[in-house]
Amino acid sequence: MNLGPSNFFAILCASTAFGCSGEGVPPGSTGGTSPGTGGLLNGSTGGAGGSGAGGTTSSGGTVGSSGGAVGVGGAGATTGSGAAPSAGGTSGSGGAPPEPGGTFVLRWEDQFDALDSTRWTPMTHSWDGNLAQFGPDNVVVEGGHLSIGLTAVEGAVKPYSGVELRSVETLTFGKVEASVRFASGSAVISSLVLIYTPWPPDDWNELDIEFLGKNTTDIQFNHMINIPPADPATGHLMYPQMVTLPFDATADFHTYAIEWEPGEARFFVDGVLSHTASEEMQRMVLPQNILLTIWATDIASWAGPVDATTAPTEATYDWIRVYDYQPPG
Repeated sequence: MNLGPSNFFAILCASTAFGCSGEGVPPGSTGGTSPGTGGLLNGSTGGAGGSGAGGTTSSGGTVGSSGGAVGVGGAGATTGSGAAPSAGGTSGSGGAPPEPGGTFVLRWEDQFDALDSTRWTPMTHSWDGNLAQFGPDNVVVEGGHLSIGLTAVEGAVKPYSGVELRSVETLTFGKVEASVRFASGSAVISSLVLIYTPWPPDDWNELDIEFLGKNTTDIQFNHMINIPPADPATGHLMYPQMVTLPFDATADFHTYAIEWEPGEARFFVDGVLSHTASEEMQRMVLPQNILLTIWATDIASWAGPVDATTAPTEATYDWIRVYDYQPPG
């Protein structure tokens, strides 16, 4: 067997020792066969694949009481245009990371009154293991909501059409929170993701909130890193945590957040801390794009088999807020 990046990646994801996300695999309309040109991606070439993780997950726990929804932020906060996208780079470049224990300051927010092309790029790629081809067709902004859909496609290489919206700007330490009604359906993954996007990657950094639509109370939090000298494209490690929510995440909007500071990332549901990522987090230092995705996986043991519930379905986002990290002092 030819263990090129795509095949090796698929084997790694299917093993019981590792779990792997779809981020960063070579894009291309035939499932990751034509990688892009590399570099930080604001357009349709290069960059990483969509969100999603296969592999074995840990048992997880149950989120505590849902608490109140996160507030709408301080009065009078301005969205601003945010900083220009970073050019990426390898781990450790640019000196030591800032100190932990700082604060988060709002950089921008999107209420989804329209699709802001200065903020978001609909991607047009796929990867092996993703049964959907990404494109702009299933992106709808209406009534102050962004909906991204998964639909069946007759006679295409990929049987489904999905969506990956990628932020134009990157974030290096910070917070992302969104009000989301996730998508139901067996084999369906909808998500809020942070990922370092160049392809081929010189390193791997990724933080995921992935909702598995086969069970409307299951959500998975991931962080993924690469430990040299492992191949950056295939040797990354995933630390998944499956959590059971105290509600049906497809029935109504709830607030999901990732707080990322040096050495740690925290995952919240409706303001309640649900998981803390700490393993190898000193390697999580690279600029990451925000991804809003919906797709179908071929890993039935993880997200369920394809069936009549797989499509059509959609995830809906009410708003998203992005915060910069400010070190203490």
